[in-house]
Amino acid sequence: MRQLSLPPAPSASAQNGTAPDGRKVNAASTQAALRAAGRKLFGHLGYEATSLGAICTEAGVTTGALYHHFGDKKGLFAAVAEELDEGMVKLIAAARTQALTGGADAWQALMAAIDVFLQAGLNPERRRIGLTDAPAVLGAHVWLEIRERHGLGAMVQTVRTLQSLGMLPAGDVLLRARLILGLLYGAVEALAHQPEDAAQSALAETRALVHAMLNGMRQPLP
Repeated sequence: MRQLSLPPAPSASAQNGTAPDGRKVNAASTQAALRAAGRKLFGHLGYEATSLGAICTEAGVTTGALYHHFGDKKGLFAAVAEELDEGMVKLIAAARTQALTGGADAWQALMAAIDVFLQAGLNPERRRIGLTDAPAVLGAHVWLEIRERHGLGAMVQTVRTLQSLGMLPAGDVLLRARLILGLLYGAVEALAHQPEDAAQSALAETRALVHAMLNGMRQPLP
């Protein structure tokens, strides 16, 4: 008896009556490749020394694709800078969650997240893009908007949580969130001026100072 062959099972998208849009998939892939190439080259060479041709060669796409998706080199740089800052916010959120899971209280978790943030600030790629080039290329106002777009909302929520637990005094949440963010970014900028051979000792001192400043904001324990 001849054995019947069954047709392949339909994909999830077919079962739902939809099919993946190949153009959107290709566009997302191209954009991701360009951002990755931009981050690598901007981080190593700096904005001015990075050519469009080098970016496109690294990404394996045409210059037309870069113009189509990002407008120009500055548009790609803005996307890279935003992705970099968003990644920093996710990094400290993950550190805070890990600390809470390990038994830390909300204040200890914030301190642990801040330590991760300061450590990440030593990364040369992040420093070149975020500290050296972003304010100059995008303008200080635009770079501040990018940083607040990702970090401010998360810090506002953290401040509200700490206030609800009695760890921070009641008051203007937004003001406190901006003060803390300003302190953190200022600390990373200060670290950037330290010689490389003293980076770890400078990090330890900066960490202690930041902790002391934030502990000064904390509600006195009963």
